[in-house]
Amino acid sequence: MDLKLPDNTPKYVIEAVLTNEPGGCRVSLSQTKPFTENNSFTGISGAAVAISGDGSTQTLSPTSAGVCQNSAFTGAPGKTDQLTVQVDGKTFTASSTMPQPVGFDSLYVKRGDGHNKDGSPLLYAFTRYHDPAISKNFYRFVQYVNNKKEETVFIDDDEFTNGNLVNNRLSFSNDNDDPARNLKSGDQLTVEMLCLDPVIYQYWYSLSTGAGGDGNNAAPANPDTNLSGGALGYFSAHTIQRKTIIVP
Repeated sequence: MDLKLPDNTPKYVIEAVLTNEPGGCRVSLSQTKPFTENNSFTGISGAAVAISGDGSTQTLSPTSAGVCQNSAFTGAPGKTDQLTVQVDGKTFTASSTMPQPVGFDSLYVKRGDGHNKDGSPLLYAFTRYHDPAISKNFYRFVQYVNNKKEETVFIDDDEFTNGNLVNNRLSFSNDNDDPARNLKSGDQLTVEMLCLDPVIYQYWYSLSTGAGGDGNNAAPANPDTNLSGGALGYFSAHTIQRKTIIVP
């Protein structure tokens, strides 16, 4: 099938993160490519990047092609910060409010029904935490097996668990039959728990559904963004906690 796809004008893609731990301030800048090209994306250098809030401004310095960081700048829960990126005569802005952290109580593994395609037991990671009843909360979880990041987007909110003790299973389907993605006894399992503001939760929700053509979307679409000025991507100020165990 010969698809007649236009070579659209490239758009800038910004992935900006500010966390509550040292070294968690990082912004990467790249551009989209035509559909017919490969998925190798080169960082765009030469941008002026700053994050401001509470009357002060922090400048981020380039550390590699398309990446700017400020290792001395740490975000604070409850604070709203604004990102400004200037490149090639264009200005992109976004704001994000870092929520209060929710304690990551424990990480454990339980066996699921069935087996993996190689016959090994089907194991899932579980996160346990107490959701606060006094606020609306949004979460993202990032899973690593032997330091390899799982590609699945794990997100959750407290629509049905407000104020409850939550045991959240990180479920995914290994459709490509990659044994490295499956949990096995002796593996090192690390999970990061991120508390998101609602706008950033919507970004990850739309990425995991609309970008894959799921839900009510007829075709894949770009995820929602909190960036103004025409760029794709996001600016997320979030708290982060992590736990590591050896799979029994």
